[in-house]
Amino acid sequence: MQLNVQQRLVEFIEYKNLSKNAFESICGLSKRYVSNLKGVPGQRVIKKISLNFPELSLSWLICGEGEMIKSVKLEAEAEEPVFVEAEAIDIESACAPILPTIIANRADVDILDYIHKNANDVERSRLIVLDTPIDLWHMVRDESLMPAFRIGDKVALLAYPKGEEKIIPGKLYAIDTTCNGLILRKLYPQEGGYVARSFNEDAYPEFFIANSDIIRIYRVVFMGRSIV
Repeated sequence: MQLNVQQRLVEFIEYKNLSKNAFESICGLSKRYVSNLKGVPGQRVIKKISLNFPELSLSWLICGEGEMIKSVKLEAEAEEPVFVEAEAIDIESACAPILPTIIANRADVDILDYIHKNANDVERSRLIVLDTPIDLWHMVRDESLMPAFRIGDKVALLAYPKGEEKIIPGKLYAIDTTCNGLILRKLYPQEGGYVARSFNEDAYPEFFIANSDIIRIYRVVFMGRSIV
């Protein structure tokens, strides 16, 4: 008999050698959330689980399809970009907003707050991300990420809750700053902030971003490229 969502979630928790209480604490869920789960978790809960356990396949958790753990390729987080193009389809992931360039360049705006407040006015992308929730798409605007990313490529971003950032040194992140707006860089934690490096280091030297200059950090979960 096929397991339901709650049973699959328990199976994953046991696979991670965690207690339900520990899992709930890591994800910021209420006590006994897992035991009381009925049906499919809400989008906010899915986002919390995905941020804390990116290796978990949401297709498996929600639909029972595929394997519990994502493949290495899906875990690469844009080190080896995966390209996808899809026809416009009426699903939530296909309708993720695209951050307007004029807003991305502004240093006085929390872009996630802007997206939420202007949800009905921003353009939506036809590119889709499979098996993970995202907050928005951002278009690559310069050559700092060459050769892996080209101008016009779109990266799917998932916002970390403030104070809950889990930065892996050398991974690519999007940083919303009070000095330069939104930037895409590999981050290296340092005391008081991060050293930010591009892939194209000859043309774009590394620089330091102080914690006080950071509005929000986003995990780059996917990259899409339209093929004309």
